Amino acid sequence: KEFIFPLEWVGHYTGTLKIYKENKENTIINMELIIGNPNGSGYYPWTLIYNHEDIREYGLEAINSDLGHYRIDEFNSIQIEGYLNNGHFVSRFDVMGSDLLVDYHRTNEGIDVSFYISKTEAETMTGGEIIALDTVPSVKSFPILVFQKAELLRIPD
Repeated sequence: KEFIFPLEWVGHYTGTLKIYKENKENTIINMELIIGNPNGSGYYPWTLIYNHEDIREYGLEAINSDLGHYRIDEFNSIQIEGYLNNGHFVSRFDVMGSDLLVDYHRTNEGIDVSFYISKTEAETMTGGEIIALDTVPSVKSFPILVFQKAELLRIPD
């Protein structure tokens, strides 16, 4: 089923976030996502809670819903662009030397969340040569240092 974003994503979701580093599971923490109905300012309240105590209250706003363009406003001068594509709400941003790709996917049971974290500096650069008469493009590779995954189940209303 395709869920209408963000209206059919509104709800309270809870589960565990598994954090994988150096090719092994390092940490498991509790995670919640609460998406509220739009408020008077036009924001859908978007709240992330980690371990029941680290509460991050943001707002989701539509920039151009026809193009699937939305924005998460952290209300501290940080705004993160996000894009809806085939049932996935995805954002990619760079903060303090880390590149984060965040993917929220609505399922029948809830929302699956994946975080891919790499350095903003390339680990290797290959290609960039001329072979025969073809110019091979340069390709930069970035190590994925941390992978985080949560399967958040919807709490019934």
